[in-house]
Amino acid sequence: MTAATESVDVDVPLHTAYLQWTRFEEYPQFMDGVEEVVRLDAHHHYWRTYTAGVTREFGTETEELPDERVSWCTVSDEPRHHALVTFRAVDADHTTIDVVTEVEPEGLTDTTETTPPFTATRVRPDLLRFKELVETKALGEMRDTPSPTGHSRIPPD
Repeated sequence: MTAATESVDVDVPLHTAYLQWTRFEEYPQFMDGVEEVVRLDAHHHYWRTYTAGVTREFGTETEELPDERVSWCTVSDEPRHHALVTFRAVDADHTTIDVVTEVEPEGLTDTTETTPPFTATRVRPDLLRFKELVETKALGEMRDTPSPTGHSRIPPD
């Protein structure tokens, strides 16, 4: 098994970061190699990944502790992996996200082009894309939410 540990600070409140991370169906927007994630029920997801010309499909069992952590592990043998994502409030408007993953890369070399999602070379870029996604969405939501005076909370660009 190959382990990866990474962190990123995002400029959104903890609850906003947590909610975005629990939108598994949106993982393909920021996780390289993830083509689809479907929520089957409150604790199970179907994943389809594509890396180095190989499509893999597998199920995961998921555990969520609201505003604290999200974890998942495969329920099949291929590819074997598990992840733990934790959220820490830095202050009211900033959150630190810590990700720890372990994956058995099934004999693939550890390069960005051939490595499955969740490995060391993939986690940091995925986190940076998540940061951009969650901050952009939060900014858009603030623009669309009127203040008590009836004006947008953030002036348009």
